[in-house]
Amino acid sequence: MIFKSKQIIILIFLFIALIIFSCTDNNPKEKDNTDDYQYLNRNSFKGFYFITETSSSLVLNYYNFIDDTILTIFNNKNEKVIEVEHNSQNNSVFFITIKRLNKNLDIPEFEGIKLYHYDNTSKSIKLINNFSSSIQVYSFWVDINRFKFIRVFFDEVVASYVVKHSIIYNPFGKLIFEENEVFDIIKSGYPVIEKANFKLMSSDKKIQIKFGVDSIFIFNNKTQKVEATFNKKNILDIAWTDDDNYLILFLEDTESNNRNIVIYEKTNNQLTKKINLEGIKNFILQGKYLIFDYKENDSSIIEILHIERLLTIKKLSIGKNNFIKNAKLK
Repeated sequence: MIFKSKQIIILIFLFIALIIFSCTDNNPKEKDNTDDYQYLNRNSFKGFYFITETSSSLVLNYYNFIDDTILTIFNNKNEKVIEVEHNSQNNSVFFITIKRLNKNLDIPEFEGIKLYHYDNTSKSIKLINNFSSSIQVYSFWVDINRFKFIRVFFDEVVASYVVKHSIIYNPFGKLIFEENEVFDIIKSGYPVIEKANFKLMSSDKKIQIKFGVDSIFIFNNKTQKVEATFNKKNILDIAWTDDDNYLILFLEDTESNNRNIVIYEKTNNQLTKKINLEGIKNFILQGKYLIFDYKENDSSIIEILHIERLLTIKKLSIGKNNFIKNAKLK
């Protein structure tokens, strides 16, 4: 009888200890940035492409956010990667290389221009075309199914004429459209740089970007109120998160040319963050992650920011400089 009583007492004690342990475990300590990173890492986008300046060239890399690794996609000391563009699904990638920028001319020219397509499924690179020397080269995605490549070069006959050569490809690199436009720079000026059309209104039509004489407004169509005003600014780019709750504005001051990134949250009608860092050049938005490049200690680095938590997840700094979209040529 005494033995059985002791067994019962021991079992009761173990049961009470288990309850206390379970209650204590339900109140974990606050996570540090590493724990946050691991949590976000499992529920994040896969990665992004970027350009790294090395001692000998400009290299195309891919940052794998899941594994926290960097993969070199294209590295050729005779070809410098100056621009990379991928569509919103990140499954089609185009990049532009040059042999050199000839600065010995009155107007510098890009020489040895090539356009490549990278298939991230087969991990294969295909040369799309070679192009003659040009004074300007750039590209952008018109939409998810159309990539546009543009170059501008001097007419071979009339010195005051420039030719704008525009080509549109599908996501696989197949030619869809091509045209040449001639501009008399004395009479009509230099051709305006094209951009993808900005989405100026949220899908539910609640929030809209409006323009004044020298101002930009975030306007609430539901309350008929101005939520934010930006004076003497130009819009360089606009992006919305997939759920339309966050608006990203990339602005440039019309007087100082300083650039900043503004994050606006639609649900609470508020500006959640304004990024004022030196030398912000470009940004991309993937899910709830804002990826942008800027200057730090005389080097260009890339930062990954979780816009919902306003948490810096990662800073990339390899080689001399790192760029989103296009590289800065010296």
